[in-house]
Amino acid sequence: MWVLALALLMWPVVELGAQPPGGLQLPIDCRPGVDCWPVRYVDHDPGPGARDYACGTLTEDGHKGIDFAIRDQAAMVAGVEVRAAAAGIVDALRDGMADQGMSDPAAVADKECGNGIRLDHGDGWTTWYCHLRRGSVMVAKGDPVAAGQPLALVGLSGQTTFPHLHFDLRHDGNPVDPFVGTAGGPSCGPGAQPLWRADVLAALPYRPATLVHAGIAPTPPEAVDARRGYHDRDVLAVTSRVLELWVEGYWVEAGDRLRFSIQGPDQAPVLAHTVALDRNAMRWFQFAGARRPGAAWPAGTYTGKVTLERNGAEPVSLERVVELR
Repeated sequence: MWVLALALLMWPVVELGAQPPGGLQLPIDCRPGVDCWPVRYVDHDPGPGARDYACGTLTEDGHKGIDFAIRDQAAMVAGVEVRAAAAGIVDALRDGMADQGMSDPAAVADKECGNGIRLDHGDGWTTWYCHLRRGSVMVAKGDPVAAGQPLALVGLSGQTTFPHLHFDLRHDGNPVDPFVGTAGGPSCGPGAQPLWRADVLAALPYRPATLVHAGIAPTPPEAVDARRGYHDRDVLAVTSRVLELWVEGYWVEAGDRLRFSIQGPDQAPVLAHTVALDRNAMRWFQFAGARRPGAAWPAGTYTGKVTLERNGAEPVSLERVVELR
C-alpha cells in the first residue's frame, strides 16, 4: 500500500525549467485574514536555520509548504472545505487517522501528513493536502479533479496540534514556494512570477503577527475550552462574576505589548490592561479581566479590543462585542 508521508528533512527550494501549474487557486474555502490565516511558510534556509520567503521567521527548519490555520476546533467541526489548487489526477490518498492532534513525531512516524491527498499535475508537478479530517475525503485514487473542486475537510490528523491545512507544491519531490515561483526575483519578498492566481496573492499579504480570535468570557478561560468554542458567546449574564477578554494568535515575540480594553454601554472603561510579552511563541493564548462592580454589571453592549504592538511594525487589533442581559 502506498504510504502518504510528509518527510521532515529539508529539500532544497530550487528554480526549475519545466512549467508549473499556472494560476494556483486558494486550496481552502475561506476568507484569508477573516476566518483563515497563512501561519507557516516554506523554509528557504538551506542549513539548520529557518527563513520564510519574506526573510522572516514564520516557518520551521525543513518546512516544505504553507499552513493555513482556521480559527479553532469549533470551525473544524462545522466544516471547512479543502479544494484543489489546480486541475489534476488523484495520485495517492490516506484516510482513517483520528483527529486528535499529535506533537510527538514518533506517534505518527511516516504518517506525519495525517489524512492526506496528493494530486498529480503532470511533468513531475504535484500538490499535497495534509491534516485532513477523518472520513471527509471526497475523492478516490485515479479521479480527475478540476481546479477549485472540493477534496476533503480541514482536520487535526497527523503531526499537528491545531486544525489547519498543510499545502505544498513540489516538482520531482522538491518543494517550490508558490509565493516565489520558479523565475527567481528579489531575495526577500514575492518572486518575479509567483504561482498564485493574482487575486489569491493579493489576499495573502505577509503579516509578521496575527490575531485570529477573541472573546469575552464570564470566567477565567482555559485555552483548550476557548479553542473548542466554549467561550464564543454573544450574550452573557449581568451577574457574571468577571468579564475576561481573551485572545489567540500566532507568532508573538519577546518585547511585544498586548493592550486589553473593554468599554461598557456608557463608554466608560471597564478594563484597561497592558501585558509585555517576555518570550517568542508560534501559537499563544492570553487573557485579562475585570471583576463585577457590585451586584450586577450595567445591562447593554460591551466592546472588547485587543491590540498587539511591536516596535517597527503596524499595530494589529481585534474587537469582540457582547450583550449583557
